[in-house]
Amino acid sequence: MHNIINGIYYDVLMLEDINTKEEAITYMSDYLQKKDYINKEYVNATIKREHIFPTGLATKPVAIAVPHSESENVMQPSVIMGISKKTIKFCKMEDDKSEIDVGIIFMLALKGENKHINYLRDIVNFCKDEDKTERLYTTSSTEEAYKIFISEILEIDEK
Repeated sequence: MHNIINGIYYDVLMLEDINTKEEAITYMSDYLQKKDYINKEYVNATIKREHIFPTGLATKPVAIAVPHSESENVMQPSVIMGISKKTIKFCKMEDDKSEIDVGIIFMLALKGENKHINYLRDIVNFCKDEDKTERLYTTSSTEEAYKIFISEILEIDEK
């Protein structure tokens, strides 16, 4: 677990005692900043961007969000997934006035807009399947969630 694959760092966090999207983004950003993958501006830039361009997607049985910042705040590319058993309110991507209950957050810290689009496509394709989303959301271990994240969502062969 906690691997760098093809120059990109991947990890999974279980988010506990997180109540707001700002807390979730801050917690996940702090984790990446301590590893020197993002700069200190990343967290505020991501929160600001989330307020202007929301990233919540109303997947079922639990919604997802894909917050990210501009590439100038990324020092080393990384993608991390956070799972919160207590859902967090995010605004919907297509309607910034509507809130949804998010339980899975994919934070993208990448360079180049095409990379974001490719990850977003893979994440959305996986999460369209309610059974797969349910299995991911109800997993009890970061190890199992990481396996699903890498092999099923991103379809990366670690061998």
